[in-house]
Amino acid sequence: MSSFELVTYNQPRAFITESFRTLRANLQFFEVGDSLKAILLAGGGFGEGTSFMTANLGVVFAQTGQKVIVVDCDLRKPQQHLIFNVDNNSGLTNILLEFKEPEDVIKDLPIAGLKILTAGPPSANPTELLGKNKMRQLIASLKEKADVILLDAPPLAVVADAAVLSKAVDGVLMVVRAMVASHDSVVRTKEMLTNARARILGVALNCARMNEAVENYQSHYANKEKIIKKETEIKKKAPVKK
Repeated sequence: MSSFELVTYNQPRAFITESFRTLRANLQFFEVGDSLKAILLAGGGFGEGTSFMTANLGVVFAQTGQKVIVVDCDLRKPQQHLIFNVDNNSGLTNILLEFKEPEDVIKDLPIAGLKILTAGPPSANPTELLGKNKMRQLIASLKEKADVILLDAPPLAVVADAAVLSKAVDGVLMVVRAMVASHDSVVRTKEMLTNARARILGVALNCARMNEAVENYQSHYANKEKIIKKETEIKKKAPVKK
């Protein structure tokens, strides 16, 4: 998988990868992976980076040895099959339209423990399809197959899909993109989820300005590596006591 968006897979030592590990740890405080399994990631508008957050969070959860399934619930403009570079010939819509069983369309990925359920062929009525009891049954069955299920949803302020889905999951993680989302849009998104009686786990801030933090992080570990290397060289040169 060479997608530039999979930073947690392609750049395991990058600062942004550490940020995803921190987000994973914070979610584990809510017992995500234990009592909470199905988590919906939802943004307010276009360009929040929900698909990016879902994919990379799936990678870091799988890297802990947990079984993870990423589900692309954006039936209008799916992105997960593009990020993970897999086909989208069959997927979620095939299951909800009762043509396929989950095991027939869930795909394995090169990362141990990580699987994907792509969106599948376009549907004429995405909101109605996601609101069917069949979707609740699917999420329940996926909980038996995995420790963590991460659902990628379309923007809340644009369509009702995410609000409908929020009733079928254990919790919702709001995705907010810095310099894109306005204060009002974040408030409206929270109100929509509250009205849907969703359990909001928190907010993931995407694309925050972290230049200074990145520089400090990189310089700290670069200096630490130099110190360790120097200490190793000194030890090698030190005379052996008889």
